[in-house]
Amino acid sequence: MYIIRADGNTAIGMGHVMRCLSIADAMKDRNIEPVFMTADNDCVAMIGDRGFEVCVLGTDYRDMESELPLIREFLRQRTKDVDASSVILVDSYQVTSKYYEELRTMAKVACLEDMGQSYPVDLLVNYNIYGPKLVYDNKITHATLLGTGYQPLRREFQQDMQYDIKDKITDVMITTGGSDPYFAARAFTDTFLSEKELEKSQIRYHIISGPFNTHGEELHKLYDENPWVEIHEHVTCMKEIMKQCDVVLSATGSTIYEVSALGVPLIAFYFAENQRQGAEMLSDITRVINCGNYADDAEQTVRNAVKALLKCVKDKEYRETLYHEERSLVDGQGAARIAQALIDLTK
Repeated sequence: MYIIRADGNTAIGMGHVMRCLSIADAMKDRNIEPVFMTADNDCVAMIGDRGFEVCVLGTDYRDMESELPLIREFLRQRTKDVDASSVILVDSYQVTSKYYEELRTMAKVACLEDMGQSYPVDLLVNYNIYGPKLVYDNKITHATLLGTGYQPLRREFQQDMQYDIKDKITDVMITTGGSDPYFAARAFTDTFLSEKELEKSQIRYHIISGPFNTHGEELHKLYDENPWVEIHEHVTCMKEIMKQCDVVLSATGSTIYEVSALGVPLIAFYFAENQRQGAEMLSDITRVINCGNYADDAEQTVRNAVKALLKCVKDKEYRETLYHEERSLVDGQGAARIAQALIDLTK
């Protein structure tokens, strides 16, 4: 049996669930249908819409050790034995070593990890651009898959796609994560609209309002009457929106790898420590501009974004460079590689 343990809600966004769904799709391609486990009902509809079974634990997602007896009982009911014939993939920032130690008495355990923390698991995956530079203790973590070759892109971004760099920028996408707790979308949009040099370019701004965005109604009040702003909600094909845009401003979560798969010129910023390494490494190995930590200094981050966008507007050659650098980062096969590694754990 294969289980995927992940949560999504207004506090943590949908990144964990989205990347796990990509892995689940790849497992389904191999005739294996994993069961999702979540702490609560917040992301059940999204997972169910993709055709996967969901077991809701009815626990606090921040206290994962309290759910261990429930997982053990679930395995006992669904399998003949609680042993290594099952595999559990965990994707959470709330985990502890104790949690993994006990989980490994029930099944083979794999985890998605971002911060360089060694855990007592059978397989650890860090698909981030900085993953290969991290050092994991092989006495604790049995095996690792590191780097963007294991980036679990959504299916729509897994095939090679045509994208052309236009002479003139007309459309810019602004994406600030699933929940946008700081309402950064407004700060970026208002500043772009008021910048005189950008105003001359007659740019249309496409705001992605995520599934847990508590500011969705306010976005409509602010921009529904503005012909230069379009709000996208309940997006089912992000690729099509990206393809019509000439630049994407994005927080450095999984979205930056989707943008890179297409080659759309990217401007990056971040909200939290777990995103910092990705933003810094991206700007180290490419010419993508890292605008900084919005949570620490919103004004400076927005000013940096204006400068970065102006550079894109004025310099087509720069945008062409970004296209080639970004496309070299990912190949779209990460989810398939992770899925096969999970299956191999039972061999």
